[in-house]
Amino acid sequence: MAVSSVFDFHFPADHADEGVNLAFSIGADMPATRGYVRHDVVRDLADSGHVAVITQWHEQAQGEAVLKEYLNDPKIDRATKLAGGKAPAGFLGDVM
Repeated sequence: MAVSSVFDFHFPADHADEGVNLAFSIGADMPATRGYVRHDVVRDLADSGHVAVITQWHEQAQGEAVLKEYLNDPKIDRATKLAGGKAPAGFLGDVM
């Protein structure tokens, strides 16, 4: 069963552009990862600093591995600093 991983970022307006670029960079890393199906980077129309990377995986274990790996990625570290120390929320879910 396919699953999705979601990284949800909230950047202040003065860091929104760099934050969105980081989100695109994270998404661009995913196709080389085992089990990758597809991904989208979604920006909130009402809040330019709110962006999510939504990635679909063939299996739950593959999505879990990516979430675990990216918790220590330099891009996540930078995103956390841009967001004033608040790490992005990440979770794995069923594709419905």
